[in-house]
Amino acid sequence: MTAPAGDKRARVSTALATLLVFGACAALGGEKQPREYLDEDTAATVTVVGEPLVFAYAHPALAANQRDYVTLAAAAVNRNGKVSYVLIAYFWSTIDPRVRQEPLPSPAQLVIQADDRRIELHLQGHSPHEAGIGQPVHAPPGVDATPNVYATDLGTVRFIGEARELTIVVDSDPAPITYELWEDRRVALRNFVHHMSGGR
Repeated sequence: MTAPAGDKRARVSTALATLLVFGACAALGGEKQPREYLDEDTAATVTVVGEPLVFAYAHPALAANQRDYVTLAAAAVNRNGKVSYVLIAYFWSTIDPRVRQEPLPSPAQLVIQADDRRIELHLQGHSPHEAGIGQPVHAPPGVDATPNVYATDLGTVRFIGEARELTIVVDSDPAPITYELWEDRRVALRNFVHHMSGGR
């Protein structure tokens, strides 16, 4: 017996809806979600963004295809219900130090230019452990880079994740240096904010 045309259409619609649901779940699964763990060293609950942002500044006069980088990662620390937020930045380079004329910029003040907003961050220290984080947070592989810790808040992290244009500006002599977004992982940052906002 041949099924009525209406039944066939209903089955096709159901199958398509199922495929769309599975596709959406697969897409979400592919996005980097934040990692949350109980830090054994600090006894704090730490949440770390799934992937960091990476910014780059080219030095064509020194070396072809070699750059200075800033890796920037967000983290949250929950100590007995009190949550604090930090951005951890690593300044590093693939340029041979023997050909450099200037050292890497000072991390004392870091400015994130997010669309038309200038976000000034002031260095809190070089130890994430003091902020409650006992494990390295997205340290760049293969290089010995010092972590630089900056206090922030969830609203600022949200703005950075949603900004259309992002650069990092640091003081340098004779002129400030602007690092352009090199590895765009704002989706991971938005996932971090979504998680810390309780899914809102």
